[in-house]
Amino acid sequence: MDKLFKTAFLFIYTVGLIFLIILQERWGKKDIPPRPVIIESSRCQYLECILREKNLVLGALDKSWKLIGNKRLFPDWDDNSLKK
Repeated sequence: MDKLFKTAFLFIYTVGLIFLIILQERWGKKDIPPRPVIIESSRCQYLECILREKNLVLGALDKSWKLIGNKRLFPDWDDNSLKK
């Protein structure tokens, strides 16, 4: 029984070691994504960039609300409410 545990431990240890070696080799080959280059002429003021992002997010949110409304995914609160 002792040999079985030692063999199982040695097998798990070997597989784990091989996995970590392969992981280390693969991790070193990851390329760092390039940072976006900001051209001086297209650089916007701080507040202007925030407002542009806000409009983009609110536009996407408005489209999703319209899509949900068209598919009738809103709960019908009137039918579910208790009438007294």
